[in-house]
Amino acid sequence: MIIADKTSDQVRLERTRSRDATSYRYAMISSEIRRDLQAPLARFRRLDIFHFYRSAPWNDMKATEFDERTIRFRLPFDLFWKLVRARPDIIQGPEPLSLLMLPYLVATLVYLWLNPRVKLVTLSLEPIPLGLKYHPAIVPLYRLILRGWFARASVIFWFDTGSQRNLLANGAPPAKLVELIYGSWGVDTEEFTPEGPAVGMPASDLLPAQAPVILYVGRLSHVKGVTYLIDAFRQLLDKGITARLAIVGDGPERERLQSQARSLGLEERITWFGTVKNADLPPYMRSAQFLVLPSISTKLWVQQLSMTAWQGMACGLPVIATRTGCMEEFTPPETGILVPERDPGSLASAMASLLLDPTKRNEMSAAARRYAVHRFDVRRNVERAEHTILQWCEQ
Repeated sequence: MIIADKTSDQVRLERTRSRDATSYRYAMISSEIRRDLQAPLARFRRLDIFHFYRSAPWNDMKATEFDERTIRFRLPFDLFWKLVRARPDIIQGPEPLSLLMLPYLVATLVYLWLNPRVKLVTLSLEPIPLGLKYHPAIVPLYRLILRGWFARASVIFWFDTGSQRNLLANGAPPAKLVELIYGSWGVDTEEFTPEGPAVGMPASDLLPAQAPVILYVGRLSHVKGVTYLIDAFRQLLDKGITARLAIVGDGPERERLQSQARSLGLEERITWFGTVKNADLPPYMRSAQFLVLPSISTKLWVQQLSMTAWQGMACGLPVIATRTGCMEEFTPPETGILVPERDPGSLASAMASLLLDPTKRNEMSAAARRYAVHRFDVRRNVERAEHTILQWCEQ
């Protein structure tokens, strides 16, 4: 269910007008909505949050997870009028370093210009410099708009060192920059946990049901590098190691990847589960020995972060991932193994090292769980985010 009708939106907004004197109406503007972005919002206490989103492409939320505060917008003018009806005290704007969201950023700026008492909170997860992503003729005008945006902001959150550098390069005042896990809030470590039911794996003539499971969770698209994982899995089996590869997710590359698997004789050793709702994911993670995330970088895309890795760690899974984006900043060596991009041989060696050394795997499993609880616990992250927002916006 996607909430889109203007009249219905207005009715829903009016129902929630009343709030106690210490709370603030907070309009969060996102390009996309996902469960890991939406579910934690219920944990805010003083921010009365309305989540405005442009699309819900990942199909990872159940209909019941959309409510009267998840409001879809389409064109920039539509967003502007929904902000007018919402009358927020604070706005968290869209990703400022995304050209796709620039028209919506301008619409938000117009609203803020007309409502000077409304505070602006902004953040960026984007590590790729504008000059590398976009045509050089666009960049000067883009930076001019960004300077106005950053000047209007009360606080600017950065997520990793790549996004911090990018913000500074595009005019963000250093005095306003704050490091925070924000937006991708973290993991419910009571939901994603090693304890609980696990999904059973089908047996075959070639593979017993109890064979160790290597897990991939994510989109089946070019940038996710699954083709290198399949090649690495073939190399692993050629070393005489018994294992199963479980793939959770779907996407445009699925047919090609399945054809690749057939050509390598892997039909009975790979289980394709398709799309699984985020709320239903923990049992799949509990069935595996470790998680593999073989993403690759392109001119327009880099792995900004991996909620899948965080959720896997919370379930006690060591992570094998490519050294791309900010993965190194969130995958210490005691929790996982990082390998070069587009390198099936390194992937195969990393997988073999964990399968052949149960002691090492168990130690990394325990460390991954401890790290997730310490750094990614959603309750702690939301509490800190709310405190920080209020600290800057109540000045």
